[in-house]
Amino acid sequence: MNPALMQLPAAFGLAGATGLNATLPLLIVSLLARLGLVHLAPPYDALASDIAFWALLVLAIVEFAMDKVPALDSVGHAVMLPLSIAAGAILFASETGTVTSIDPGLSVVVSLLAGGAVSGTVHVARAAVRPVLNLAFLGPPVSLAEDAVSAALALAATLLPILVPFLLALLVLGAILLWERRRAVRPAAPIQR
Repeated sequence: MNPALMQLPAAFGLAGATGLNATLPLLIVSLLARLGLVHLAPPYDALASDIAFWALLVLAIVEFAMDKVPALDSVGHAVMLPLSIAAGAILFASETGTVTSIDPGLSVVVSLLAGGAVSGTVHVARAAVRPVLNLAFLGPPVSLAEDAVSAALALAATLLPILVPFLLALLVLGAILLWERRRAVRPAAPIQR
């Protein structure tokens, strides 16, 4: 199979993963590059450096902890939105290979906008739903599920990108089934006369 055909699903998978957790996909890509499992072209090879790896590890731990505390997660989502958009743009551009030097062009702008838009959309949707989930005491378990999905998407996108469309389809199907189940369980409003 032509590897170029897998660049787009991988790019969207990584950008979507950063919308769920801004730093975890960057950390995973950094770790995989350090282990020699993925090759990053310049300037993205900087992600595999010691300083980038350890900084991403610290940021991932801070984001992970902050996201589990219902009072802090909404503040964290607001603070992490710019980082999430930047991370999505960086990983999207690195995967599609549009940025190979510091010479911007139309393809660079489109790639960065696409990655940032995907990541930002996922991040904003997640941030909008979280306060409601926190009221039902579901914030921390949902946050753990988001982290797991983010890690799975990042790993699939970097190691086996053909899985990304199937994983995304499963996520959408799961969300629909959960929504339908929630609607079916909700008690009907009494009819008043």
